[in-house]
Amino acid sequence: MSFNKTQSERVSSPDGARLLYIRGTKEKNLLLLGIAEEGETARYTVSEAVYRSIGSPLRGDSITPEALTDIRDFDEGYRARKYALSLLALADNNERGLAQKLVRRGFPHERATEVAREMVSLGYIDEERQLERLILAEACGKLSGPSKIIPKLLSKGYQSSLVRATLSSLCERGEIDFKKNAKALLEKLGAADLPREEKKKILYKHGYRIC
Repeated sequence: MSFNKTQSERVSSPDGARLLYIRGTKEKNLLLLGIAEEGETARYTVSEAVYRSIGSPLRGDSITPEALTDIRDFDEGYRARKYALSLLALADNNERGLAQKLVRRGFPHERATEVAREMVSLGYIDEERQLERLILAEACGKLSGPSKIIPKLLSKGYQSSLVRATLSSLCERGEIDFKKNAKALLEKLGAADLPREEKKKILYKHGYRIC
């Protein structure tokens, strides 16, 4: 963002966009700008810092293309963060999944990736905690084996190394015992008394690799 332009340089484009109004918002340090662009009115949310950086234009002042770029950049980031937070309030999302949803919403890939990474750094996305819950649900709830659990989680966008590390940690802590789960699965399916080869086929289908 540029800070080295004077006010007269930043608002002296007679043929460019023009500021129609400036309004406060419910959020601290944010302003809503109404700008006339090519016969239409666009609304942008900017910080007070951005407003000052473009020369603090007044109603009726022209806005240079450079200033308009700064305004649009902040507004896009603000809207992307706001949408990301609304998604996270509804359900857990991993970093990759959140970025994909932002792209589908219409945000550029670079912006979507940046915002998703920011949500992780702020602690709004905790993939390890998410994985622990998902793995336990698959292993102890559905009695699925590791060869079924891992691909399923990878398809959701979780990193292979984190999935395997989390699964290993749960097993080491005794929260998952796949041998017991395999036995419970066979009993649940009424297959406990079937010949060994038949049981192996059933277990293989549910993600257990037994020799």
